[in-house]
Amino acid sequence: MRGRAKAAARVGRPAAGPGGSAVGSGSTWFAVDIARIMGLPERLRTLWPHELRPRAESAETTSAGVSDMGVIPDVGRGITETVMLGESAGRDSKRGPDVLTAWLTGFTAELNLTRSRITIVISSGDETIHLEVSLCDDICLAILVLHGEGFEEFEGFELLRRLDPPELGRVTEELCSLVEKDCVLTLTYLSEAKVAGMEFLHRVDGSWARPTLERDGDTVTVGTDSSLEANAVRVLLAATLTRLQTTTGRRP
Repeated sequence: MRGRAKAAARVGRPAAGPGGSAVGSGSTWFAVDIARIMGLPERLRTLWPHELRPRAESAETTSAGVSDMGVIPDVGRGITETVMLGESAGRDSKRGPDVLTAWLTGFTAELNLTRSRITIVISSGDETIHLEVSLCDDICLAILVLHGEGFEEFEGFELLRRLDPPELGRVTEELCSLVEKDCVLTLTYLSEAKVAGMEFLHRVDGSWARPTLERDGDTVTVGTDSSLEANAVRVLLAATLTRLQTTTGRRP
C-alpha cells in the first residue's frame, strides 16, 4: 500500500472540525506544514529540535496549494481518511487558522521548558519514523516526521502532540506498527543533568530483540540478538523515562 492509501488507513481522519474541541486534545496529532513552522518568530523557531528544524527550501515547496494544518487522531484506530483543516476553515470561518496558529505558537513556546530530550527513529530502510520528544516537568511535547514508502502524503509536514509521560510507550508501539517490514528502533536520550544514552531494538518477523554490542579496541560490532517480550518497546520507554526522571532535579 502506497501514498494516501497506506497513510490514511494507518493514521486516520480528523477528530473535530475547525475550532472544535479537538484543538489542544492530548489524543490528537496536528499536521503542520513546514511553511507555517518557518513563519514562527525567530525566538520561537530556534527552540525547534535541531534535527527537525525546517529548511527554507522545504517551506517553499510545501507552501503553495497546501492546507495549513490538519488534525489526526490516535494512530492505528482504523479510520480511513486524512483531511486538512485549512480546506474547510477558509470557507466556514476566518477564525480557524488563527486558533491553530495560536496553538502552534503555544506548543513551540513550551519547548523552552524542556528538561530532557528523547529521539526515537524507527526504520526499515524504505520507511522511516522520526519522533523527537521534549520532556517538561509533567508533559511530553512530541514532534513526528514520516518519510519514505507509503508516507508520501506527509512529505512537507511535521505532526505535533502533547502527551502525558505514561502515554509515550503506547504511542511509540503504535508508531512501530506503521512500519510493516523488519526494522530497527534507535533511541537516544539526554537530560539537562548531562545524563545520556543510546538503546537499540531489532524487529524481525514481528518479534523484538536487543542487539549485543561488542567492543574490540576502537571497533564496535553487533553480536547476537537477545530475544525480548512483545512489550519490549513499552518496557524500554518506561525504563528510559524512569532514568531521566530520577536524574533530573526539580526546576527551582
